Amino acid sequence: MLTGNIRLAKNLLNTHFQHFLRHLADAPTPQALARLAEALGGLWLAAAQDGTAESAAGLVSDAADALTRRLLQLAQAELGPPPVAYAWIAYGSQGRRELTLNSDQDNALVFAEDYRENRHGAYFAELAGRVCSGLADCGFILCPGNMMASNPAWRLRSSDWAQHFHDWIVASDRHKARLAGNFFDLRGIDGDARLLSPLFATLAELCPRHDSLLAHWVANANVAPSALGMFRRFIVDDSGRLDLKHAATIPLVELARIHSLAAGFVHTSSTLPRLLAAAGKRWLSEAGAHDLAGSWAFIGELRVRQQRQALMRGEAPDNHIDPSALSPETQEKLRQTLQLIALHQRALLQIYPHMPS
Repeated sequence: MLTGNIRLAKNLLNTHFQHFLRHLADAPTPQALARLAEALGGLWLAAAQDGTAESAAGLVSDAADALTRRLLQLAQAELGPPPVAYAWIAYGSQGRRELTLNSDQDNALVFAEDYRENRHGAYFAELAGRVCSGLADCGFILCPGNMMASNPAWRLRSSDWAQHFHDWIVASDRHKARLAGNFFDLRGIDGDARLLSPLFATLAELCPRHDSLLAHWVANANVAPSALGMFRRFIVDDSGRLDLKHAATIPLVELARIHSLAAGFVHTSSTLPRLLAAAGKRWLSEAGAHDLAGSWAFIGELRVRQQRQALMRGEAPDNHIDPSALSPETQEKLRQTLQLIALHQRALLQIYPHMPS
């Protein structure tokens, strides 16, 4: 009976969410989209209550995708048809389909080869500005680092993007590795998907053959101190809380990216499929992939639980938890998870022992 009730709840949520997406697709103005987007928190809360962390993140990501597509349509209705073919891409957490509420934007534009800045630049600057501003009005804040399509640096022809990717891989440094760590999580949202083929081909060809980028990623991943101190005590901030995102989520994302791209797997950017695809290939054993996948699910559930409780208290959700408020069993599982992450990070340091300058 309980299983049936859970299944019914999930079906009802899916029905409501599909109804929500249809409303987004029909919204007549950006202002109407922003009003509709106010329902996203409630839908996420229902998904977080009845589903998994993956389903809750997928819901927010699907909503962000739908909002982006409708904003592009509305902008083009006023500006006219695009003068050249383009693809709108997301990277970072949206590219991985791992968005949470109040996430910032990570997006860019990829143009066909006949794009010319002096002839077409003004159109796409206006298009990107409208979409990024509209997403901000819908709750997806502007990127603090300005790594968005509204920045002309992130509006390039497909061949130019491929050249950037080539440079970031074969002539990597710490800065290029950080850019690659963001952009290599890319996913097409709208437009001509064929324009992305040279980018994925570059990743598949070069990442397994150029370890300098991987070495930089390993070095960057090992900069942050562990969240466990002496005697396996949690290292917390002045308020007694631990940042799950920086202690566990980001390291797991980085481990999955390193292992999947080292194996030449570029067909998905999501963390769990990356881990499963890399299992038994190059540096990641089947057992290691299984353990990391389990850790990913556990940390996701902890984050969702904390964020759900914050929303129900009327507070803005974040990624901080009080370890002392967890049950002894959950505390121990969190310690084991943090130890597992550190173990895998150290293993990669053994493979890439020369940390780049």
